[in-house]
Amino acid sequence: MKKSLNLILATAVATALAIPAFSADVTMRISLQLPMKSHLGQNLLLFKEQVEAKSNGDIEVQIYDSAQLYKDKEVPAAVGAGSIEAGVASLTRYVGDIPAVDIFYQPFLFDTEEKVRKAVAKGSEIRGPIDEAIKGTGSTVLWWQAYGGAIMLSNGGPIANPEDMKGKKVRVFGKTLGQFVEATGGAPTLISGSEQYLAYQRGTVDVGMTGVSGVKSRKLYEVMDTITVTNHADIEFIVVTNTDWWNGLT
Repeated sequence: MKKSLNLILATAVATALAIPAFSADVTMRISLQLPMKSHLGQNLLLFKEQVEAKSNGDIEVQIYDSAQLYKDKEVPAAVGAGSIEAGVASLTRYVGDIPAVDIFYQPFLFDTEEKVRKAVAKGSEIRGPIDEAIKGTGSTVLWWQAYGGAIMLSNGGPIANPEDMKGKKVRVFGKTLGQFVEATGGAPTLISGSEQYLAYQRGTVDVGMTGVSGVKSRKLYEVMDTITVTNHADIEFIVVTNTDWWNGLT
């Protein structure tokens, strides 16, 4: 995780340094569904610092965390339409326009860090076409943010085998993961990342699905007492910006 985080931060710095100086004041709003204290939020803070320093203050970066402006499912459309300059979106939120993004959610396909690193490398045979396809939605990918392998959350005991999911309502964050849950006999329920805490607290679902870092940043340990590390999917977020706005910076 530390190596992945360092890679993300290095990428953000490189992106920021590539932005030219501007003569006019510019505001770049970024929507983030996670809390600022999450590693995705800290990544954006570094980006903000680098951009504002490089532009001598001519560019102001405003980060709206914890889904203040848009829920994660709303980010792709909002950024693509230019309703906001940029946002952080779960890669699977593009599955409607680009079904190939859910390759990362094929059960146990990307179950090692080596496989993930090769797949998400800039210009790779997997990431390259995805970045290009996202341009068709009106957005440009600035960089990817690793969130880690998927885990299961439960109360009273682990999810040790597929039978433990049978008949249970399971939080999912993508169609492919929903099919995975159905194959085990469970009932998938699509719940936004920012709505997880309440869903677990109220018993809307019996089993949770997220990344390890989300347990701490969202305080999910307060409502779920058991983590089962399955790494059955690789969770990726992407920082996207409205293409017309981005290309208009001169």
